[in-house]
Amino acid sequence: MTYTIGLATTFHDPALAIIDPDGTVLFAEATERFLQYKRAPNCEPDPPPRVEALFRRYIPSGAEVRIATSWGEEFTGFLDQMGRAGSFTLDALRKLSPELNRSLVPERTERALIASLHQNQQRAGIGTLLGLDRAFGRANVTGLKRHGHHLSHAAYACWSSPFDNAACLVVDGMGETGASAIFALEDGRLREVRRHRGRESIGFYFGLVTDLAGFDQAKGEEWKIMGLAPYGHADARLLALLRRLYRIEGHKLSFAAVETVREVAAEILALRPAKALDQGWADLARCGQDVFAEMMEALLSETAALVPSENLVLAGGCALNSSFNGRIVGRHGFREVFVPSAPADDGNAIGAAWLSHAEANPGWRAPKGPLSPYLGSSVSTEAFERMQAWEPRLRRLPPEEIAATAARLLTEGKLIGWVHGRAEFGPRALGNRSILADPRPADAKDILNAKVKYREAFRPFAPSILAEHGPAWFEDYQDAPYMERTLVWKEAVRRHVPAVVHEDGTGRLQSVTAERNPRYHELISAFHALTGVPVVLNTSFNIMGKPILHTAEDAILMFYTSGLDALVVEDWLLVK
Repeated sequence: MTYTIGLATTFHDPALAIIDPDGTVLFAEATERFLQYKRAPNCEPDPPPRVEALFRRYIPSGAEVRIATSWGEEFTGFLDQMGRAGSFTLDALRKLSPELNRSLVPERTERALIASLHQNQQRAGIGTLLGLDRAFGRANVTGLKRHGHHLSHAAYACWSSPFDNAACLVVDGMGETGASAIFALEDGRLREVRRHRGRESIGFYFGLVTDLAGFDQAKGEEWKIMGLAPYGHADARLLALLRRLYRIEGHKLSFAAVETVREVAAEILALRPAKALDQGWADLARCGQDVFAEMMEALLSETAALVPSENLVLAGGCALNSSFNGRIVGRHGFREVFVPSAPADDGNAIGAAWLSHAEANPGWRAPKGPLSPYLGSSVSTEAFERMQAWEPRLRRLPPEEIAATAARLLTEGKLIGWVHGRAEFGPRALGNRSILADPRPADAKDILNAKVKYREAFRPFAPSILAEHGPAWFEDYQDAPYMERTLVWKEAVRRHVPAVVHEDGTGRLQSVTAERNPRYHELISAFHALTGVPVVLNTSFNIMGKPILHTAEDAILMFYTSGLDALVVEDWLLVK
């Protein structure tokens, strides 16, 4: 009886997953939630005090445990050689150039990130071992298995999809040999078809655009480019400059020499308006998004040529570009597109664990997907039980009254913090760790940004829609369970939900069904019954710069220190 612990061990977005002896995912969560440190850069995915509690809950005493991580053995050995050669010392790093290199990042920055990656591989599994020892006295660990980075992406994405056969494209910032790879899913098994080589990447390109537009890719602000792009114009000068960074020959995407990279960046900076550092640069965001789409189209064309299929699985950090994802269906022969809830590096915790499990159990096949995203921590309500003694505005409702009560509060214009069940695995709140609002008032977006989220006014909010009503509200509707794509609202309905219609007429929707999330579906259904609108505004339960909440105490603190009007945590209701 062997359990598998999967670790995502990049220098950002560490995560941990627990797989049972049958291959079922028992738990998966990004470390940023527990630490309350956005993206948890250079943090271990398995801090011993945290994993001790998890192991006591999910792993029986005496069970065997294997540990798996998401960077391959050969590559890790190469990093060890670099480390022994002194390439990662502070003295070696400080001597490197701070100028952009062919990777579209500063040379010193890239090497420092690789040094951090090396450190993370050296300590991989140590926290797990300590946590197991603390939980059971002595850990029965069979060893540590290392799996390829892009293979881990593909395993998680493909094996959590509803497909038995599909083409799979992985695109991110970096991998062992390059920043993208193509796989074939054939009767549930993965086959690597092409591994791209070279330091350049579409992921680093998008990060460069983020920095040039006045934001900070180190803080994960690529989201702002997608949000700001619809406010910009297709500036011919900017497009011409950005297109100098790459070329397409047949199906092959190639990047420019380092001299060209530096020239382009300098010319763009010379054009940047002074207000960009405060407000962003909408025209560059628009042009940067358009060129991103051109590059991705080239990779999709290559994928379709190498793995002809009606099904596409998209993974890697670039799969978080929902603006592009909504445009794929119907192109290159793809009729169905699946993007998992955690396509970036945190998802590799599950991917590595599944790969180790499959290696040890050759006849194993992943459960028929899609995999539920509700794999994270639950919230204890003990704090509310203590608060009853002194907070008269707090009450516990019968479970059958929660949805109707919350729906009525929404119709009254209240902003509601909504916490239920297990946390979502991935960066987006899908109805279990959400802030909700009525999408009908035109100023609801501005009010929420000003009173609660404290973020830029241009950033949109997502619509959660009852899936059965999707075709009546969106053009060419596609099921979108994880907010993984944007679609175009039908013209006739936009006036009914102005708070969730973006500048370009799109919405990054979440399709909600009773099977996927019964209580959230019940809430939206109750709101629909009161208003005739099967949509609520949904945004993550956090403020700008912080991860989504982790505990009831996090929720209570945000309730009392922000403009939230009501808080629902399981069956507890707190109002102002």
